[in-house]
Amino acid sequence: MTGQKCKLKCQACGSEYEIQEPVWRCSCGDVLDIVCKHQVFEPDPERRGVWRYHRSLPVDSGTLISLGEGGTPVLEKEVRGLRVFFKLEYLNPTGSFKDRGSSVVVTHLKSLKVEKVVTDSSGNAGLSLAAYASAAGLSCRVYAPRSAPVGKKLLVRAYGAELVEVESREAAAQAAQSDRGGFYAGHLWSPFFLEGCKTLAFEVFEEIGDVDAVVLPVGSGSLLLGVWRGFQELAGSGVAGKPPRLYAVQAENNAPLFRELYGRDWVPESREVLADGIAVPAPPRLKQVASAIRESGGDVVIVRNSSIPGALKVFARMGFLVEPTSAVVLPALTELSEGGALDRGERVLVPLTGSGLKTLEKLSQLLSL
Repeated sequence: MTGQKCKLKCQACGSEYEIQEPVWRCSCGDVLDIVCKHQVFEPDPERRGVWRYHRSLPVDSGTLISLGEGGTPVLEKEVRGLRVFFKLEYLNPTGSFKDRGSSVVVTHLKSLKVEKVVTDSSGNAGLSLAAYASAAGLSCRVYAPRSAPVGKKLLVRAYGAELVEVESREAAAQAAQSDRGGFYAGHLWSPFFLEGCKTLAFEVFEEIGDVDAVVLPVGSGSLLLGVWRGFQELAGSGVAGKPPRLYAVQAENNAPLFRELYGRDWVPESREVLADGIAVPAPPRLKQVASAIRESGGDVVIVRNSSIPGALKVFARMGFLVEPTSAVVLPALTELSEGGALDRGERVLVPLTGSGLKTLEKLSQLLSL
């Protein structure tokens, strides 16, 4: 980030760390955020994708680790009278938006001379980190639940990472964070991952301008927080208007955000996990996600499992082959439109976060192919 002075800061206890300190969380146990004195939006006309915005990223782009992430297409469709702009994030190098964050995280860790990384994941984040670690010449160990999609686990190994399968998503996080064999680079905790995600907002603004609302699936909340930060920085730099309302979509069997916002649990009809990418029971940035939603004037939408197969079919007919986690946005759009939260004619950004090509086994079951 050219000419910028940035620090790592804990919002819980106020502790600060230098941006180059090799830490992934505060000594008090809470998450760290990146705080900079000035906000800069200066796209580099010589570059595209995530690193077009290197002047807005708090990392040394001289150690750049990139696989061509970002620069994904935006397609406008009319959905229930809404102007919906689908951002095709599943066209990133490893098939998900996670590549934005992984590129920035690994670039930062490479500058710190880190040689080994460890993470936990339900699939997409692990294989994304594995790919970027391989490109950077780093060794990588990924802890994942045995229930993770077969295709995603296969790709983790294909990228050269060590895959360690454990009983659950919670067990994966515990194992990775206690692993002393490498630097913990979990996307749920890394503030550098959020920096990569904010470039999605920058790209959308450059292509279509301001949007009124964003509807996106939320597990750990890294994409939501990154996009929110991006739109805030655009507004703070004086180049864009008011940041959009945020509508987080969660599946019925895993809705901690609903509990955080409304003080009660959502009662599911089904315990089966179809949207595995957002099955994060205790995201460390949960309070930050809830705060961003409140500040934006948005809300959380809970989607039933029963609506996911139909959404997948509709997306397929539109030409979008997405994973179940991405499909939850379609029934959410219907509910928000019918409930009046989204008005006809509003410009709504919807990132399609992950490719269905990595979950063909599950798609064949849900689509009865």
